[in-house]
This record gives sequence, structure tokens and C-alpha cells, in this order.
Amino acid sequence: MPENAYESLVRRTYQDFESGDLDLLGVVMAQEVVWHEPGRSSLAGHYKGPEEVLSFLGELKTRSGGTFKIEVLDVLSEPERAVVLQRETATKKGKTLDVIAAVEFEVHHGKITEVAVYQHDIYAFDEFWEDDSNDDNMDDIQSELEFSAREAGVGSSP
Repeated sequence: MPENAYESLVRRTYQDFESGDLDLLGVVMAQEVVWHEPGRSSLAGHYKGPEEVLSFLGELKTRSGGTFKIEVLDVLSEPERAVVLQRETATKKGKTLDVIAAVEFEVHHGKITEVAVYQHDIYAFDEFWEDDSNDDNMDDIQSELEFSAREAGVGSSP
């Protein structure tokens, strides 16, 4: 692959992601692709294979209510590797994400084989993606405790 072809391939993946065409995005991934997402949020982890990677990318859109956007600031490429400097933005439940990340793509035989994300402000990234489902679970637990207390007569006046 000519050197600028690596940049073209990576830019195409961003266009496919932005358009929401995850199936087309899966075509440029090797079967053994691994995506490394840093941090401690529920999105952090190592995603293996196109299905897991595409599911993860879909979660970015879903969990942000469709507001997650990536602005490509620059692409550096060499044979078998490209690095994208990007700005990530999103809003949800009164929170705003606005961070810079570097994303390293390894490419072999025209397919993406590995992706490593390096967040400039991992704390802001993690805080934005905190698992909101815990809030719902706590509400359910509180309701159950209140119901059980009423049933047992705890806290009621004679």
C-alpha cells in the first residue's frame, strides 16, 4: 500500500463512523482486530474482532444520545501505521465532553489490525462516560427498601 493510502484508509473509517455506516466500517477491519480503549469507565477495555469493535463504536453514539462527534485535526501516516489527532465532543444529561485524543491505527494488508487510543484528559473522558445505569439501580433499591419498611411497619406511627 502506498504511504498516503494508509491515511486515506483511516480517513475513510472516520467518514463511515460519522455517517453511521458501521457495516462499511467493519469491512476495513481484520478479523483479528483489537481496539484498546483506556480508562476506568464502563467503556474502557480491549475489544477483539470486528463485532466487538463495532458494538463499542455503536455504544459511543447510543450512550451519548447520538451527540458523540469526532473532528479529525490531523493525520500522520507511514507504512502500516497512521495516527489521528482528534477532538471528541458529546453532551448528555447536562454533561459535556470536549477532549483531545490521539488514536494509533496499525494496518496490515489493507486492513486495520489494532487501534490504541490515548486520551489527553482521561479523567474528563471517564467522568463523562460514567455508567448512568447505577443511578437507576440505586433508585430501584431505595424504592424496595421503602416498600419493605412500610410492610414491616418500620418508621410508621402507631
